[in-house]
Order: sequence, then C-alpha cells, then structure tokens
Amino acid sequence: MDKKHITRYALARAVNTRFEVIDKWYRGHVEKIDADVLARICFVMGCTPGDIIRYIPAEESNT
Repeated sequence: MDKKHITRYALARAVNTRFEVIDKWYRGHVEKIDADVLARICFVMGCTPGDIIRYIPAEESNT
C-alpha cells in the first residue's frame, strides 16, 4: 500500500468493503481469509495472493 500510495480508506472504497476489513489485513490480524476480498484486493493492488499472505507453521509462530 505504501508503494502504491493508497490509504486503507481508499483501498476499502476501491475493494467495496468496510474499512475494518482492510485495517485487519493491514495490521495482520485476519482471522478468516475471505477469498473474494483477497481477490478484489489483488485486483486493485495489481498483485498476487502470495504478495499479501504467507504461511507460518504453528511451531514458528510461537517463538
């Protein structure tokens, strides 16, 4: 978002979702991945899901 110079508010409007949803993605506090929202974010940002999300195995996340 910083590289694209887009705010969370502007992204929420472009993706057609609530600010709180984008804010959770921005802060890394996503509890459940909504594939539709992820696809819309990728479309607007011109990226792939791999650019946004990453898998951290449970044993690594506890360290």
